[in-house]
Amino acid sequence: MPDPSNSPSLYVLPTRLDDTQRATIATNLKSKHYRMTTSARDADVFLGDIVKPKRAALELKFLGLDTTDVTKSTTTIPNSHRLLKVVKLEWYKKAIIEGADANIDDFTVYRGLHIPSDDTTVKPPPSPASSTPQKRPASPPSLAEKQAQDLARRESIMRRAAMGASHLPSVPGTRHLRQSQRPSPPPSPAHKRPRLLLSRESTGSHDEAEEVLANLPPPPLWVTEKQKYACTRSTPASPPPENQPFLDVLAKIRLNRTLQSDEIGVRAYSTAYAAIAAFPHPITHVSQIHALPGCDDKIAALWHEFTHSDPPGRLAVIDEIESSSRFRTLELFYNIWGAGAHTARAFYSLGFRDLDDIVEHHWSHLTRVQQIGVKFYDEFAIKIPRAEALSVRDAVQAAARMLLPGAEAAIVGGFRRGKEGGGDVDLLITHPRVSKSRDVEELLVPLVDKLELEGLITHVLTIHTPSRFVASQSGEVFPKRSHHNFDGIPKVLCVWQQPWDDTDADGDSQMENNTNSNTPHRTKRKNPNPHRRVDILFPPPRCAGSTLTSWSGATTFERDLRRYVRDKNFWKFSSEGITDRATGNRIPIGDERGQFIGLTEEEERSGVTVDDDVDKRGRKPDGEWVGWEIEERKLFKVLGLEWREPTERCTG
Repeated sequence: MPDPSNSPSLYVLPTRLDDTQRATIATNLKSKHYRMTTSARDADVFLGDIVKPKRAALELKFLGLDTTDVTKSTTTIPNSHRLLKVVKLEWYKKAIIEGADANIDDFTVYRGLHIPSDDTTVKPPPSPASSTPQKRPASPPSLAEKQAQDLARRESIMRRAAMGASHLPSVPGTRHLRQSQRPSPPPSPAHKRPRLLLSRESTGSHDEAEEVLANLPPPPLWVTEKQKYACTRSTPASPPPENQPFLDVLAKIRLNRTLQSDEIGVRAYSTAYAAIAAFPHPITHVSQIHALPGCDDKIAALWHEFTHSDPPGRLAVIDEIESSSRFRTLELFYNIWGAGAHTARAFYSLGFRDLDDIVEHHWSHLTRVQQIGVKFYDEFAIKIPRAEALSVRDAVQAAARMLLPGAEAAIVGGFRRGKEGGGDVDLLITHPRVSKSRDVEELLVPLVDKLELEGLITHVLTIHTPSRFVASQSGEVFPKRSHHNFDGIPKVLCVWQQPWDDTDADGDSQMENNTNSNTPHRTKRKNPNPHRRVDILFPPPRCAGSTLTSWSGATTFERDLRRYVRDKNFWKFSSEGITDRATGNRIPIGDERGQFIGLTEEEERSGVTVDDDVDKRGRKPDGEWVGWEIEERKLFKVLGLEWREPTERCTG
């Protein structure tokens, strides 16, 4: 093993690590004689919780280190250039914590060439005689370029304001501004008195600033403890109304990043949105933004601009987005069922500007799902009311019970989180008896056939049946398998249309005469009900709780739930259950030795069974079987999480 004392200087990146964690890592590395530095500009190796080269390059850029990616390059690096490496945190865990012989190069995620430049040198502009005539730009700066300029302007504001903010009285739980590694010049005598607030109009005294901070409500525990996982806190559907306008603009910026396939930006804005949505008090001071996990200087600058604009509630970036015809067109295409951000941009690059362009020039090139998405675009845009969603559940459940007596259905997705309207209906179907596992998985095709014959399912888009069953005949769940686009739970994605009564008030059939035939006969009138998107999943009984949880939380809640399970126990969570990443073995959810699901631990110990008569089973006010929630509570207990009602998982 190489001598650590001869290793390059190491710097611990702050990504997803708090100050205490970084200090612990640095101390442990020093104890093994590794050379540590507190200045990023003096480091050659950067250790962090990073797995993708793109994110690694971005973190170096945040530190003022512009690099050129040479991760896959085989050319010789000039001696005049510095080679910077970003190493996964797994190397630290292997080499330092476990004491294994781990080669640091095997854990290097990014190699970047940093070319030093003299920032103080001002190059004279080229003379008109010697310079080559430049072509006039064909178009004004793009939206992305203007957003970058806006971001640079906001960061400049934050740097100037940081001096004043650093003199504010400390508040428990507040976060420090992310400091540049370059030393700041001392303030001139004319600027010795710091600015107390980030407002240009602020001229209050230091005592007034202290009073403002003293009157702020105490932050919740998850803020002071810097809990970064959205699954560890309550996020209600209705945050304080004072915070909702700012959440709305964050959602629009996130959508714009989504349309550009900016995954890092989408995650960053999603994290900030979830933290602000969970904050129980109206946000009135920038220190409250800084205190929230996942809210950095950029979010604070946006909030400041939003609250201090004239009139209040405006952002330059939002004005730019809303005035962009490109954004509106991409959003139109993005909302086509079966077309994501990449496809939306492809349509735009082909010159299409509306749905008619796609139908006229590209129809034969669309997938069947996209054709249906275009055909029913306006109908799919109509929100589904909760009453209709419950009606769909009851119809599917009734049909399922005719094929598998005793089956139970549950609504998941936004409706389970308390929404009164949604874009689609997601349903689960299972059975309380563990011995019916194989019957549940085999229910998919006959149920779809039955619903098609009844005219409820009008189009079947995708039927996903795994290559092998999720559970055995006895109900034991097989080890987790990897899947590219789906988990292993059987499912169908379809188009649904509610039935309608084609008789009038007098009981006469509403039929139309067929005028296109010499033989007069009457045809049934067209069903006026809109087409709906419906997904139906068929988890075997032992997977009921995990599938219910996996499909009930909002996007950031589900993302952080998987991160939490991975970081805390090195487990993997999916709709199929919990798997130990180290051994590949399934982690039992509860006892898993009984013949039934949907029973509490006390009921299982007492030998209670689930009645075969569905009318005698316990139910919630909306008709859902209580056993669904019981299984989900067992899952939360195994994961070591406090129980969160579905209405507390509205992270956006």
